Amino acid sequence: MKKKDVDKKKINEYWEKNTPQKWYSDRENDLLFFNELAYKRYNVFYKYLKSEAEFEYHRNEKVLEIGVGIGTDLISYAKNGAKVSGIDLSQEAINLTTKHFQTLGLKADNLLIADAENLPFEENYFDLVYSFGVLHHTPDTYKAVSEILRVLKPQGKFIVMLYRKGWKHYLKRLLINGLFKGQLFKYGYQKTINKNTEVKGDSPLTIIFKKSEIKRMFAVANKVTIEKHRLGEFFDYAPYETIKLPAFITRIFYLFGLEKLLGENYIIKGYKKNEVTLSSNKKKLSAWEVLTDTYKNY
Repeated sequence: MKKKDVDKKKINEYWEKNTPQKWYSDRENDLLFFNELAYKRYNVFYKYLKSEAEFEYHRNEKVLEIGVGIGTDLISYAKNGAKVSGIDLSQEAINLTTKHFQTLGLKADNLLIADAENLPFEENYFDLVYSFGVLHHTPDTYKAVSEILRVLKPQGKFIVMLYRKGWKHYLKRLLINGLFKGQLFKYGYQKTINKNTEVKGDSPLTIIFKKSEIKRMFAVANKVTIEKHRLGEFFDYAPYETIKLPAFITRIFYLFGLEKLLGENYIIKGYKKNEVTLSSNKKKLSAWEVLTDTYKNY
């Protein structure tokens, strides 16, 4: 199975039925529902997110979120005075995010159904582009990164979360499910990964990245940082019919900073350069043009 062969219609169908965060609560789509989702997102499942997403520090900036889900993060930027826009492949996500904004009496400039690999915005438009746990579900993540750089203003910032090939990837997905349960032999590598990612499992496409791949992906950006976060499964929650370790064990791991060693999420931050000069021909190109040309066959 090749990543680029995955039909985006199947990706869309999956996320229409499995809107991120919705499983946090059994309430109806009302004020209490949206507030409960926000509480659990920032205090249970992603405790690092409030600080790493920098919600408070982009007032009056034009902010784009790629993959809005239910709108919780975009709402957080809007509450702090950002001029927000959001896109998602799923109609359900756009509907829920629209209702979320209306329920809280907030405004978004744009909430659109769109593809991360083909953003419907002009070049050099946004001050910040944010995407959390989304770009590893699109067939051409490199193309999506090139689109981020295209729509960012020169010196504009990006904040992106991608899944990391950490110890749980090799232990659970490949060793236990892949080899011991025979999924690698039955489905192959990529489908084995797909079957064992996301809360409901059986994702149509989930790409797990090495740090070297991420460095290459963002090579034409400026001041790029890549940090590990979140112990996740077994520690913070227990999806996939697994166990959750006792709370005192989790506290010990976080106390000793083992999240930075074992974290399952990469948070990538950086800035768009003004221009890039290719040494081979001395031609000056925008950063997104270089990335698109370099990795068009990825």
